[in-house]
Amino acid sequence: MKRKTNLGIMGPSGSGKGFAAKHIAKKYGYKIINMGNIVRALARKEHIKPSRENLEKLQAKFSKKYGKDFVIGHAIELAKASRKPVIIDGIRKPIQAELAKEKLGAKLILVDAKPEIRFERMKERRRKSGFSKTLEDFKKMEEQEDKVFNLKKTFSMADFKVDNSNGERYLFYQLDRLMVQIK
Repeated sequence: MKRKTNLGIMGPSGSGKGFAAKHIAKKYGYKIINMGNIVRALARKEHIKPSRENLEKLQAKFSKKYGKDFVIGHAIELAKASRKPVIIDGIRKPIQAELAKEKLGAKLILVDAKPEIRFERMKERRRKSGFSKTLEDFKKMEEQEDKVFNLKKTFSMADFKVDNSNGERYLFYQLDRLMVQIK
């Protein structure tokens, strides 16, 4: 029996990447590997406060030390050891997208939503570090993240795109249709 296709989920902050990944994992039997959790675990191990800025610096440090991109390398190792197909949640850099496709044969899904909706979701999450207080600050933070990660290029590498601006029922409908195409 042929193994299901591995997936990668990407999208801007607050777009619902994790929500989409959880739906696919539960309904279709995938294991989630969260890129952000890998970096946060590394920060705990290094006794570093997990602020956005610190996590970005930590990723850069370990990627310089261990190769192209430490985080995707670790995620790929976990994926290869998994008995289930995987969803790599939180692909942010072009090299991460390239390696997920090359090493895992992953199909990449871009989850997006209108900035105003994503900002409200981020306010509800209330993560302590790195949260923007206004929509304008949120948009500036996203511009800065694009400069650091080259998000526009990463997102352009998606094989599929879903819009998460219209509620979970419509998101799930789009994801279910997508999974039929991916099979």
